[in-house]
Amino acid sequence: MSYFLRTERLGFRAWDEADLPLAVALWTDAAVMGHMGGAMSAGDAAARMRLQMEHQRTLGFQYWPMFALETGAHAGCAGLRPFHERTDVIEIGVHLSRAFWSGRCGEEAARAVIAWAWANTRADALVAGHGPRNEHSKALIGRLGFVYTHHEPWGPHGTLHPYYRLARPAQ
Repeated sequence: MSYFLRTERLGFRAWDEADLPLAVALWTDAAVMGHMGGAMSAGDAAARMRLQMEHQRTLGFQYWPMFALETGAHAGCAGLRPFHERTDVIEIGVHLSRAFWSGRCGEEAARAVIAWAWANTRADALVAGHGPRNEHSKALIGRLGFVYTHHEPWGPHGTLHPYYRLARPAQ
């Protein structure tokens, strides 16, 4: 596969219509989506993938699908999306397939996305949030250097999620 971004173990590329089975498998998995409002329907997963494709076309970024370089296995997705329709602040996120939950693949992916964001966007800051009971994501966000800012309702049930901010490094 042709990847526009690589880490030691992961390759990133844009979603394509042929990736629909991957998107459905990822976003309909109750374990993967447990802290993000719950599993989606297949139709909602397809709509999410198409929204990501639209973001890539209009904004130049999305939650990109990522793959294990060694095996080609779909590892999930990681990337960027608009935060409250702002252009100066962008939200970062990582959704890992269960087979990649160990070995800090999420951290590896997030660090690559952060570096890409600083090199390729004009955002002043990145934000990240996590489900209120997701201690693994909370720890990851802390290791990445984000600082807590606030709680806000998120998802289909309006559950309060903590949010964090990472300012663009001084040049």
